[in-house]
Amino acid sequence: MPDEDLERVLSAIQAIEKFAGRLPEGDVEGHIRRSAHELTLASEQRRGVEATFERLMQAVQRLDEHNTTGRLRRDFENEAPLVARLLEAIEEQLVPALKRAGYQV
Repeated sequence: MPDEDLERVLSAIQAIEKFAGRLPEGDVEGHIRRSAHELTLASEQRRGVEATFERLMQAVQRLDEHNTTGRLRRDFENEAPLVARLLEAIEEQLVPALKRAGYQV
């Protein structure tokens, strides 16, 4: 992967980590943060990222489902904007950067 593509991927992951870092503590939230970190390591080492990306997406989807079904409405209202921004960063920054770098995500 060219350095320019790597820089785009790492920049997108930093945006994901920024939003994930603002989430409250919890199992799913921690899994999102760990997956983002694993994605950074895999990218830096120029390894395949598809499995790590899939784990990140599953964790974000679980968080979104958990917010709409399992938490107090007040908690969901507080977290909903962060979850939306996290999903937006994944869809608008991370996915295009990974595809440009040649990953099948």
